[in-house]
Amino acid sequence: MTQCNIVIETYSEAGNIIYPSFQLPLQSASIIGIYTDVAKIQPLMQWFLKQPHSYSHVRENALYERLTVMEYIQFCLKLFAVPLNSKDDILKLLSLAEQKNTKISKLQNGEKQRLKLLYTYLNTAQNQIIEEPFQNLDEFSKQSVQQLLITLQKQGKSILLLSNNVEDLIISCSEIYRLDAIGLHPLDFKEEDAEAHSSTSENVAIRLDKIPTKKNDKMILFNPPEIDYIESVEGNVFVYVAGESYPCTLSLTDLEQKLTPFGFFRSHRSYIVNLQKVREIITWTRNSYSLTLNSNEKTVVPLSKNKLADLKEILGI
Repeated sequence: MTQCNIVIETYSEAGNIIYPSFQLPLQSASIIGIYTDVAKIQPLMQWFLKQPHSYSHVRENALYERLTVMEYIQFCLKLFAVPLNSKDDILKLLSLAEQKNTKISKLQNGEKQRLKLLYTYLNTAQNQIIEEPFQNLDEFSKQSVQQLLITLQKQGKSILLLSNNVEDLIISCSEIYRLDAIGLHPLDFKEEDAEAHSSTSENVAIRLDKIPTKKNDKMILFNPPEIDYIESVEGNVFVYVAGESYPCTLSLTDLEQKLTPFGFFRSHRSYIVNLQKVREIITWTRNSYSLTLNSNEKTVVPLSKNKLADLKEILGI
């Protein structure tokens, strides 16, 4: 398995850095994901479209809808100089054998999205960049796309998936990174394993600086600097990272104890905020205050009146 490191250039708009320059490790025969928002996915796709030795699959690419599925596949085979006798294998790979004589305009959304991915299979580019391969797909289509990705992996291709849904990446990627305004960060995740928990020695003291959260049956671990703020709603705790919430089983008090050394502050009985992300302290009235966070979306976190003096002391103001 060979590895190459791609250096991606800084992208900015109106003087604001959307994402800084970062280095992306790509390995042959691997599937990795970048979890980020749409505002970053679009310029990333534009950057990759200009790169040699790469094929970028844009989700909104058009199909020739007047053709049938079989006619379109035959057209693509000629375009890539692939023997026409491969058409039956492709129909099976894309799970479209029953629709082979159906006009593309009559296909369901999931069927169209599977057909659009045909170019990823036929082209010979080593690096495959695919935008939102599972977005708005039915479960059957998701399974079909996953099988296609595995086939591309077996061809020795380096596959990079870009998505704003971390759950879509978890089902297919061996490594996931999160891209934000600070840069690219590895995203740690693992499956819940009850037996592993029960077999852990009770006498071993383990210090874990990562904050555990849960999505479906996956445990996702965040480094403290990645977290924007934490909120408690009716006894349920949510960790917010890049505009998305993740349920957490730890209490707000436990999280406050763990995160205070990392620059976090209990701004309100229901909120803990990362002070490194605070941009403004807003005074609404004599007894009403808020903190504005430095994020793509204008996020406002409440600040209790009795916490204002503590915050000023911490900030030295």
